Amino acid sequence: MQNTDPSRYNLSSRTSDMTLFTRLKQSKSHSFVILGLTVLPLLSTACTLTGDSAWNGIHASGSLGYQETSIGGGVTTNTEVSPGVVVSSDFDFEEQGGQDRSKPGLFASATVGLAPLELRLSGFEYQQTSSGTFTGDFLDTTFTGAIDTDFDILVYKATLGFDFINLERFRVGAIVGATIFDFDLFLSSPDVPTEQESLDELFPAPVVGARGDVKITDALRVGGEFSLLPVGDVEGFEVEYVDWQAGVFLEPIPHVELFAIYRSISLEVDGEIEDVDADVDLHFTGPVIGAAITF
Repeated sequence: MQNTDPSRYNLSSRTSDMTLFTRLKQSKSHSFVILGLTVLPLLSTACTLTGDSAWNGIHASGSLGYQETSIGGGVTTNTEVSPGVVVSSDFDFEEQGGQDRSKPGLFASATVGLAPLELRLSGFEYQQTSSGTFTGDFLDTTFTGAIDTDFDILVYKATLGFDFINLERFRVGAIVGATIFDFDLFLSSPDVPTEQESLDELFPAPVVGARGDVKITDALRVGGEFSLLPVGDVEGFEVEYVDWQAGVFLEPIPHVELFAIYRSISLEVDGEIEDVDADVDLHFTGPVIGAAITF
């Protein structure tokens, strides 16, 4: 329990020796922060060289491609039928929702950087209509048989990267940013018009992670990225998030790069969704193939 005693914040109640000690301690802390902010960029600059790689110097790129996405997971609705008694109903995206086929969707990204810094924006869409059979609760609605499912999910990611090592043939660094999930999951019954429900939520997740690239030849490189949620609570939800990808990049001609990437995203959200106690378990996996223009 937090101490709410007003004397805790009354500086006049402390001794002069303690006040002096506190000020010196704060001064030292501020000095270490200023020193760190000054030295870190200098150390990074010492490990940054100019070159022709995609991450050297001033650079930018724009990518466009297709992401062949498979979806997994489901939604668990927890209903309190009486005081202290909770009944859970599980809806599986693949088994009951019929979302069991991979679906190609548009992938796009843009990158701009001045080594060792790099800003990257990316996004893709999963959209598929299917049918299945489900008997149980999905959020506020009870379904009793055949259902139609219409899923439209947009995933955006924005990161700022900082390379600790940025060389001609190798780089490694850290990333911070956010991933935004725009959910629109719609269930309806073809037989009972009143049986329909939608999970329509915009959910942001702060992320931290690491990335790296290795140049194999002048035209070929490999790279990867890993990020996760640094905290377990976001806006009152219990959240787990992991996102990783690895890929091969080929530059057949100057300023044109072809790429093939495999990506996996896992998101678990527990809390009150659409005014109902529910758990969302979402998994995206699949390859991304496309091309980029580099500068």
